[in-house]
Amino acid sequence: MTIKLGSLAADLKKEREGDWIEPREWGGLNPEKPYEQTALPGLAFLVRSTNYPPYTTARQAALEDLKKNYPDDKVPPEVQARVEGELSVQYLLLDWKGLDIQYSAEFAGTILVAEEHRVMRSMIFWCAGQVGKKKVEFVEAATKN
Repeated sequence: MTIKLGSLAADLKKEREGDWIEPREWGGLNPEKPYEQTALPGLAFLVRSTNYPPYTTARQAALEDLKKNYPDDKVPPEVQARVEGELSVQYLLLDWKGLDIQYSAEFAGTILVAEEHRVMRSMIFWCAGQVGKKKVEFVEAATKN
């Protein structure tokens, strides 16, 4: 089988404008069964891609600042949470559905910088990593006579 080259190209419009991504299940949410995946019906995030150019630039600048402020690479968890949360709210997360609280950028900014909301940040970054991907398409290889 041969892969269609076009199916490997990113959807730049979705990467930059956002797309709804559903983390259908997530591991580690049940402390009694930490290796079990928990279904998340109805949960979705409208996110831009982690390849969104303003995000990649801001992330690189943030990493350089952290390296300068913490040359021993021992970034306190609360600082790491704040940096990741600010980046996710400012550049990636545009909306959500399926949560008991309606989305607002202000509220999301408060929640996502808190250390204890690392699962939510992880979901957002995972979803943002899925934006712009296409399903790989195959074509039948031409037969030689």
